Amino acid sequence: MKEEIIYESPSSLPRQPILRRISWAAIFAGLIIALVSQLVLSVLGVSIGATAVNPLTADQSSGQALGIGAGIWLIVSSIISLFLGGWVAGRMAGFTREGALHGLVTWGAATLLTVLLLTSAAGGLLSGAGKLVSQAMPVAGQAMASSSGGSDNSAMGSINSALQGVSGGRGDSVQQDVQSLNQNNPAQSAKLTAAVGRMLKNEKNGSVNPNDRQAVVSMLVSQNNMSEQEANQRVDRWIQDSQQTKAQTEQKARQAGDKAAKGVSVAGWLSFGMLVLGAVAAGLGGASGAKALARSRIAEAPAAA
Repeated sequence: MKEEIIYESPSSLPRQPILRRISWAAIFAGLIIALVSQLVLSVLGVSIGATAVNPLTADQSSGQALGIGAGIWLIVSSIISLFLGGWVAGRMAGFTREGALHGLVTWGAATLLTVLLLTSAAGGLLSGAGKLVSQAMPVAGQAMASSSGGSDNSAMGSINSALQGVSGGRGDSVQQDVQSLNQNNPAQSAKLTAAVGRMLKNEKNGSVNPNDRQAVVSMLVSQNNMSEQEANQRVDRWIQDSQQTKAQTEQKARQAGDKAAKGVSVAGWLSFGMLVLGAVAAGLGGASGAKALARSRIAEAPAAA
């Protein structure tokens, strides 16, 4: 007797759905819970910090400790709020297998909304500050113009312009020395100041233009009764002081840039860690909410029977 073999057609086999099921209502509910939980925990953290710190007795170390504590609390509160939002999304989705995915989508929506709100707030603050500055500058310019009336103030303004504005702020020590000359003759002092500023401005790689240098030396000889040797020594000292100040400024700029780069690097890694931890917390919350839904269905099944 021959055995009959029956082949089932492919159309009779169960097919997996092509598209995963998703409940945007559940994700929206989880998003609301996540944002509200973050707000509540943030207010709680601010209240605890304000209660723990006494401004009358706090020092710099207390401020640093408060900043570190605020950062830690921000990370913890974000994880808790995203877990709660993911749990609600997974529980209300009605699916027992896509809970973690609903939690992740809730995390993505919360992250995008937070970034959008922060960007809008920062843009509003910057635009408001720009408007205030643009309105204040004309008033400040008028006040400076009215307060600078007189020949002495005008000569002092030319000194500051020549040595600070022209030379890029490298002639602070030189400025004091130049101002000590020709104090009784503002016009000659202004000419000498402009010549020194032009010489320092054209300085390149530690050397100055010989014509500019000779102009300053000639003014010192003719206006201050200096010998040629004394004038050259005075100009050499001004150039050396300017070079030293420039080197110190460049060194400080490099140190500030290095510190800023390290700060950006630390902030970037912390932000990346917060995002990853938030995604994990939301996914675990969504999976936990889906399991809670499955357990409730199992518990309701015998009662329905």
